[in-house]
Amino acid sequence: MRGWTHYFSGLVMASFFPQLLSDLAKGVMWPVLAGVAGYLPDFLDVKFKKWFWKIDIVVDPAPRDQLRKISPRRARISELRVLGKWRFFYIEGAIQEVLEERDGFAKFKVSDDTGSITAVARDKDYYNLTRILGMRISDAAKTGGIHRFPGYLDVEENGEVYWNIADAPHPQYIASAVAEAIDRAYETARMVTVKIHNIRMPGDFYRRFLVHYDEKNRRIMVVMGPLVSTGGLPLEGSDPPEYRKIGVAETKYLFRKVYPRPTIIDAFSGPEIGYEKVGDVVEEVFIPWHRGFTHSITGSILIGGLIGLVSLLFGYSNWVYLTLASILGYLMHVLEDQLGFMGSKLLPPLTKRRIPGLMLGPSSQGLMNFATNWLMLSLLIWNVNRYMPIVAPPTPKIIELSTLLKVAPEVGDAVLLLLLSSPTILVYIWGLIDRRRFIERYRLKIEEEKVREAVEEAYEETSGL
Repeated sequence: MRGWTHYFSGLVMASFFPQLLSDLAKGVMWPVLAGVAGYLPDFLDVKFKKWFWKIDIVVDPAPRDQLRKISPRRARISELRVLGKWRFFYIEGAIQEVLEERDGFAKFKVSDDTGSITAVARDKDYYNLTRILGMRISDAAKTGGIHRFPGYLDVEENGEVYWNIADAPHPQYIASAVAEAIDRAYETARMVTVKIHNIRMPGDFYRRFLVHYDEKNRRIMVVMGPLVSTGGLPLEGSDPPEYRKIGVAETKYLFRKVYPRPTIIDAFSGPEIGYEKVGDVVEEVFIPWHRGFTHSITGSILIGGLIGLVSLLFGYSNWVYLTLASILGYLMHVLEDQLGFMGSKLLPPLTKRRIPGLMLGPSSQGLMNFATNWLMLSLLIWNVNRYMPIVAPPTPKIIELSTLLKVAPEVGDAVLLLLLSSPTILVYIWGLIDRRRFIERYRLKIEEEKVREAVEEAYEETSGL
């Protein structure tokens, strides 16, 4: 849910108390703190807890240029071994010697002021390079000019190190790092947190990639995808060739993916993922610094109580109602987040792990956000209407259905709330149906021969292709 939704929900909780509504009508702003309470859980996590969380493994597949803040960054040939295999950089130098060149393939020597290395360009990468150079590799060598060669360090089967011309890192780097984290979590019996950086390219494009967990075969599969805009739209023709599209790394131990969505990394900052040993299995903890004590019933009581205590110390007469409204406002944030995927711990210290979310409407989070806002607006209208005679006597209710329906006032109020919130109810029902479809689609056991097809299908759906 959006931050505005949480703040608004907390503010609506204050409308359940006519004393607080009356204060707001008089210009007394203390009840607004109930809205602040509704916003606090995410504020505490993002502004404080996140920065104190220890990152054990940093996965940066394409380090950025320090000045331009985009990838790739220049690497000197002498430092390539230190920087490691499969990470995306560019080297800059002259073509010393062309060892082989034919249609769709070239092998040649590149040198800078620190050394030389063999470079290989094949398939799509060969044609991209010749297009950029404006000529064949052998012709470029004759000019003696200085050129840029983006790519990554790799090793031949015979152990020879070479520079692979490419426009993206090899996904094997990411797959191996995730597999290492899973194994380390099992062997150390403590949570290992991995930070996976995204890949920002020139033109405000990002290289999208997917991390797939093949639990049955104890494999991590990473699929490198197309360039996408900040809005997630793929750039046509920007997919990497097949030979460097998929990386696979095996783990020593069993693992379980708890967060049911495919892990997609593109335009926004890459996620932190924790891996924690639970019994004989390592479980994924998506964004481990989030949705802990701050997103719990226990936390709502503590924070609500603190807000009430502060208001009492400043002499606010309705501090008891503000305490209750703040607890409810904070709690609404927790419950609203529970509609999604990650869930929260809910009741620490009795619950030490997250309680999975309801996954309501997984394919349309924006619609669920709208439905929740509509529900809060309905509650606000409902409360203001029924408390109008108390807050502003002798003003009658603006909407009085009991007279029209010839029923008791309480029944009339209940019917009004049902009518006001009916769009939310319908959207939530649709969300349950969507949830069932999602579970059927993504939680079925994948047979060995269908692993790759399932990964690519999930990837294409997320890419909007």
